[in-house]
Amino acid sequence: MFYSSDLTYTVISLGCSKNLVDSERINGDMAAAGFSRADSIDSADIIIVNTCGFITPAKEESIEALFDASTLAERSGEGADKPFGTAAGVSCKKFRTRTVAVGCLTKRYRRELVEEMPEIDLIYGIPDEKFTARLCRAFDIEAGGEGRGRRAPIVEGLSYSYLKISDGCSNRCSYCAIPLIRGRNRSFPLETILRDANDAVALGAVELDIVAQDIAAYRHGGLRLENVIESVSRIEGLKWIRLLYCHPDHLDGRIIRAVAENAKVAKYIDIPFQHASGRILRSMGRKGDAESHLALIGRLRDAVPGIRIRSTFMVGYPGEEEEDFGELMAFLKAAAIDKAGAFSYSPEEGTAAAALKDGVPDKLKRDRYRKLMALQRKISAGKLEGMIGTTVPVLVEERLDERTFLGRSEYDAPEVDGIFYLTARDARIKSIVPALVTGAAEYDLYGEPV
Repeated sequence: MFYSSDLTYTVISLGCSKNLVDSERINGDMAAAGFSRADSIDSADIIIVNTCGFITPAKEESIEALFDASTLAERSGEGADKPFGTAAGVSCKKFRTRTVAVGCLTKRYRRELVEEMPEIDLIYGIPDEKFTARLCRAFDIEAGGEGRGRRAPIVEGLSYSYLKISDGCSNRCSYCAIPLIRGRNRSFPLETILRDANDAVALGAVELDIVAQDIAAYRHGGLRLENVIESVSRIEGLKWIRLLYCHPDHLDGRIIRAVAENAKVAKYIDIPFQHASGRILRSMGRKGDAESHLALIGRLRDAVPGIRIRSTFMVGYPGEEEEDFGELMAFLKAAAIDKAGAFSYSPEEGTAAAALKDGVPDKLKRDRYRKLMALQRKISAGKLEGMIGTTVPVLVEERLDERTFLGRSEYDAPEVDGIFYLTARDARIKSIVPALVTGAAEYDLYGEPV
């Protein structure tokens, strides 16, 4: 028998922000069970890899991380040179480093991982409230605590935290494996969401970024997204709320009013349009076309002057002809979306799109991706240049040197958008200051307090 108080762990979180929230729950549960967090992966007794299985590059990254963790565990041999205590005194047993795989990849490819990576000590699936207890049973560990812990940040001291309000997805897009992995949409109770929100703010977050596969589809006991926004906005000490991943089919007037009227909601929204060709969108299992997308953007900009819109687009979907791609490029020019990312279609086993014929050659996918991103970079750069001379609110996050601080404007989400370089002799970290924009780069802004 080993004891959690003698053991250290680390959590490697891969994939999206929603996966990061799961990793933070693991982090909190392990600490509540009496384990200590390792200073580095090299000193961890238990290496937990929270994997991603969304698209091929993410799967490859997860496999590589598991391989690296398993290699490190093998090098540790039969474990540390330290003895472990028992009720009777000291045990002669040594705890060898263990590798644990959880998350989307393990849910979808458990059998393959068991067969091809036997060096993984525990394969769990989607982490839940039973995960830590299962880990302890698997490794003959007696936990020193009881019950679930509070979410604990993987990276401490950040100015923001992700607030996950549901899991799974019911949209059934033809190319997406998330419903196969996570199941149908399950919206969380408001009390659970508020507990997480209050905990995050108590730990120092001044910005909460609401995430899910589709936050606009939130429904629980008659409550909708706008009710969540209103309740969360009452938290003292919270400065900004940011809305990420609103499916255009569910983004209605009530959500738009919440963005327009709630002073804590950043004038920013992420709407993954995916495409603009009505024919391609129908094949994707989605509604709309360039005209309806432009109408939605128009309603947002009319209701929320100055709002910044981010989106995601896919190129190379099966059957995408030059005409379809041309519609997408024309839409980007007409919409002048502030920020956008793109990715090339890759078939995912078990999805409806994987069975479609008329696949687009890889070379053509790459060419379309380059063209789309070149156009979007030009649009985004023009938008930033147009901000020179204006004053924007900036969240100060880090000191770079004696005269420069790093932060983000209200119009930039963490991790995916740009940085604001603030020239100042002094500024309080995690404060929001009005700043005059004096310069712009491809993605970033420069300025000084006013």
